[in-house]
Amino acid sequence: MSHAAANTPVSTAAGTAQSVSAKAEAGRLRLFCFHHAGGSAWSFAGWAHRLGRSVEVVPVSMPPRSVSASGVPGGVSTMDALVNEVTRQLAPALDEPYAFYGHSMGSLVAYGVAQRQLAAGRRPPACFVAGAHRAPHLPPAPDLAVELSDGATLELLLGLGGAGRLVTENPGRVRAVVDRLRDDLQVCATYRYPAAGHRPLPCPVHILTGDRDPLVPAADAAAWRTHSSGHFSVRALPGGHFFNREHKDLFFAELRRVLGSAEH
Repeated sequence: MSHAAANTPVSTAAGTAQSVSAKAEAGRLRLFCFHHAGGSAWSFAGWAHRLGRSVEVVPVSMPPRSVSASGVPGGVSTMDALVNEVTRQLAPALDEPYAFYGHSMGSLVAYGVAQRQLAAGRRPPACFVAGAHRAPHLPPAPDLAVELSDGATLELLLGLGGAGRLVTENPGRVRAVVDRLRDDLQVCATYRYPAAGHRPLPCPVHILTGDRDPLVPAADAAAWRTHSSGHFSVRALPGGHFFNREHKDLFFAELRRVLGSAEH
């Protein structure tokens, strides 16, 4: 898993040979980025340029995910198994200061990895940023709590702004994207917040939301405060569930600001 470039996805799928180098470049904060449901590590293409030389962007490519993944080499079928596998693969690179950014489903995966770091007595993130996800102890959004048909899955994706260009520019890929999104949502549905054992993150926690996101009401975003014992902030940016794509200059300015306050 050699990290050849600052914006090269880090694969956590079994059978791959890439890995993150053990040491970050001097003076740079390593930012591990966890993608949304139905997305991929390439969702973070261009982030290295946007965030500048002080941040080393490391997109995390998660293993194959499906509730029927038992026959898929390296595949996972539950959120717990997904978090365990990602934690196992990333652990060697988490000995030096680092930060997490997760978007939507990625926020839940990043939070799980951070919790496992704490439980094992290892270094927690220097900064944790969650985008477009309600606090992990809350139940899922009603629209995501039921099994969706193909039509309902595509309608959800279009309604959230995640596939508009795809439908018009590459309609042949819609089938694969719908399947991947539905698989991810089914895996997310297996998540259960533990009754005991989770600890507040001892680092700055910053929550970013879209002010028109139908899946993350303001109160549900603010509820992340329960999961922080340090500095905490919530910022609503213009846009919907994919606000990070709608107003890129504003989003990256805010992300640079919160990452700049991390100790590393």
